[in-house]
Amino acid sequence: MKSVFFISALLSFFVISCNSGSDTALSETASQDYDFWVTLEEAQDKAYDEGKYIVLDVYTEWCGFCRRMNQETYGDEGVQENLDRYFYPVRINAESDREVTFLGETYTMESLALQFGVGSYPTTIFIAPNGEPIAVQPGFIDAPTFRRMLSFVGSESYNTVSFEEYSNSN
Repeated sequence: MKSVFFISALLSFFVISCNSGSDTALSETASQDYDFWVTLEEAQDKAYDEGKYIVLDVYTEWCGFCRRMNQETYGDEGVQENLDRYFYPVRINAESDREVTFLGETYTMESLALQFGVGSYPTTIFIAPNGEPIAVQPGFIDAPTFRRMLSFVGSESYNTVSFEEYSNSN
């Protein structure tokens, strides 16, 4: 129930849907490879053992807002610090037939995205150390908002307060 409230609060404040148009400034491939991305399988093993969360970035190659989020949001130093502190970050291409394993089941990346109900890109999924999805957040998220979201989930504040309350107090 708390995750439904969390999702509602996030959606009401910070959703910017990704469209299929290409942003001119991002028309060149902006798929910078950061060294913090891990495989879904590795993230599940480590998250469970270490009590960290998983943040799953669901993207497509053609999505301008996906490239922008990869560059601007994931490239932000504060975002990277919160990722390192609380999360194992994973990226999956929602149009890929590459196989991944999640909670013992094998999926293509595309079918896993559909399993999570992803319908627009980018979509960010927060997953607890035990593999339980906490929240699904569609759309581009700017770096300051994403830092707060990572801290909100990673500190487990989502169990006691709404995102709005958390944001207003921090």
